Amino acid sequence: MALGIATNLPSLNAQNILSGTQKAQSNTLSELSSAKRSTQTDPASTVLIEQFAAQIAGSNQARSNLNDGVSLTQVADGALSTIQDNTQRIRELTVAAGNDTLSTQDRAAIQEESNQLSLANADIVQNTSFNGTPLLQGQGNLNFQAGANAGDQLSVSRPDLTKLNSGTGQIDLSSSAAAGQALSRLDSDLASVSSARSDYGAISNRLTAGANNLQNRSENLSAAKSRVADTDYAAATASLVQQQIRAQANTAALAQANAAPQQVLSLLRS
Repeated sequence: MALGIATNLPSLNAQNILSGTQKAQSNTLSELSSAKRSTQTDPASTVLIEQFAAQIAGSNQARSNLNDGVSLTQVADGALSTIQDNTQRIRELTVAAGNDTLSTQDRAAIQEESNQLSLANADIVQNTSFNGTPLLQGQGNLNFQAGANAGDQLSVSRPDLTKLNSGTGQIDLSSSAAAGQALSRLDSDLASVSSARSDYGAISNRLTAGANNLQNRSENLSAAKSRVADTDYAAATASLVQQQIRAQANTAALAQANAAPQQVLSLLRS
């Protein structure tokens, strides 16, 4: 190897190598301290990490939406259960009113209880809502954002129970004949309420299944993001040891390279 005084190429090369080793060592130490991989060592992963983060956030919010939907169906089912009980009681009163042996006072008492239950049903239909959204008055569908992407929507219809006979005071129990005619209308009401409960139950099952699926998806995405974004401590520690050995070797090489000009001067003096 040629020796010179003006330009010490071996020293420059050793300095460049040592600088690179120290930079790599600094990145590794940063990864170990932050528990996150450095974007400088793997810049392509940055976009992937951001995509994972967006999908995870979207899935979590969608799961929250669906859980709100489950709460909505529970409110609706509770109201429908009360309407069903009230209507069943009205039907029992109607059967009793079909007996001609009732006194005028008995029939009036039966009619009054039926009327009060009808008013209660009407009040429930009118006031059952979730965050201001009516649940038993029809008025179109309810839409839920059920996923992280634009097309992930779930639409469900709302039952219209505003015309229930048991909720409009149209149950006439003034005679056995009128009571007999009312029975078929009450059976129709009970069928409508049962259908509405069944529909909301099916909706609740769909929403619950969707929320569970989103929970699993979010966990899988988080695991995938962790594999890309988080520091592999075993690999990083091994890399740091290698870099420290290289740094020591580079430092020794630099010292030797810096000593070369002195060797030239010694030759010139001799």
